[in-house]
Amino acid sequence: MKFEFTKFFILFVFLNFIYSCSKETIVNEDVFYVRVEKVSRRDLRKEIILFGSIKGKDEAIIYPRISGKLVKNLVREGDYVKKDEFIALVKKDEVGSIYEPSPVPSTLGGYVGKVYQDEGSDVSPITPIALVVDQSSVRVQCDVPEKYISKIKIGQRVFIKVAAYKDRIFYGKINKVSPVLDKVSRTFLVESIFDNSNNLLRSGMSAEVHIIIEEINSAPTIPINSIVYRNNEPYVYLVDREKSIVNEIKAITGFDDGDYVWIKNLKLGDEVVVEGMNGLKNGSKIKIVE
Repeated sequence: MKFEFTKFFILFVFLNFIYSCSKETIVNEDVFYVRVEKVSRRDLRKEIILFGSIKGKDEAIIYPRISGKLVKNLVREGDYVKKDEFIALVKKDEVGSIYEPSPVPSTLGGYVGKVYQDEGSDVSPITPIALVVDQSSVRVQCDVPEKYISKIKIGQRVFIKVAAYKDRIFYGKINKVSPVLDKVSRTFLVESIFDNSNNLLRSGMSAEVHIIIEEINSAPTIPINSIVYRNNEPYVYLVDREKSIVNEIKAITGFDDGDYVWIKNLKLGDEVVVEGMNGLKNGSKIKIVE
């Protein structure tokens, strides 16, 4: 009886050992289905996105030199005038006297943005006659939060988008940075200048302003979501197609643009796991989902 029990116990232990080994083998042979992406070159940039208003390079409100009646407007909105070209005629109005109409010259070369007075109106040297705008280049002003003050400098690249041309980007450079911080808004004024020789940008337009604070061209990059963190250290899973496994590699990263990250210790063409990282570890077997 004792012998039979001993045989049964030994058999039980042996079968349990076989089952445990079998179970361990199954665990070790788990296959993870993953999607991968190659390390590839991209241009990365960090930018501040703000909103601003467009103004002409120079703008001038034209006033008459004398008081009297506006006899004739010589221009209309949209007309181009040269500096010193006459834009209106004003006739001095005095009882018992007759005067020749006096011309009102433009003090600026540019486009007439606004004609303020109708013919026959009484005008004086403080009455605006017309607005003339030089739009050969335009200025864009925006208020930048103070935390970026160390990242803004004269000559820095900027680009804008406007609602009128949704598929176009206009590039310019910062030409003025206010030395004074607004105490209420905690912002400082930044002005950028843009070439407008094609006359597409108009004074008064609103613009989405992108100030480029950092950029790199042709950087080796991977999707930012392929990075996993262990103890606040970044890692990636490098694919070994020949063995159908992954190798866990500590990543040396540069800056990112929110979608892709500059990676410094992988080669172009290396493949990393971008989906299916959950449960992966060094040496895990994988099946690549194309």
